[in-house]
Amino acid sequence: MKFTLTDEIPYPRPLVFQTHRDALLELKAYMPNVADVVVEERHEEGDVVRLLNRWTGASGDVPAVLRPVIRPEMLSWLDRATWDAGRWRTEWEITLLALPDAVTARGINVFRDDGDVTQIQMTGEFLLHPERIRGVPTFVARQAAPAIEKFVVGLLEPNLRKSNAAVRQYLDDRQNS
Repeated sequence: MKFTLTDEIPYPRPLVFQTHRDALLELKAYMPNVADVVVEERHEEGDVVRLLNRWTGASGDVPAVLRPVIRPEMLSWLDRATWDAGRWRTEWEITLLALPDAVTARGINVFRDDGDVTQIQMTGEFLLHPERIRGVPTFVARQAAPAIEKFVVGLLEPNLRKSNAAVRQYLDDRQNS
């Protein structure tokens, strides 16, 4: 399932881009649905920075009835991103640690300059590969796949917006201090 969303942050593009890319550990405090973020790898080559981040979601977002069966690794994912400052874009791919082979999640974020406002356009794709889900009959997984994709994209979009809101709040706080 493909998705597109656009957000605006009322700060100049270089500051917004750099904050998204480089202030991740500070931004964690502004994202209550994130328990932890660890920068596992960082490689810089001119304008291009490649990052591998390990994210852990907050278990408080899991409905109480599901908490006994949700293991911590089910709330963790790897985020591989290539930040290209020369093109003002990020290409990203997410691997869900609970279903590493059964899910494809990737996209591109483009940072557009609109004076003192930065417009961020995010396009992405989330695909569930039902035949790769272990322990679930393929015909059952195939029938459920479209509903699962719609549900996950419904969760993913607000979380992407929350990361932009975190950048805005972080920059607001720094400006006011």
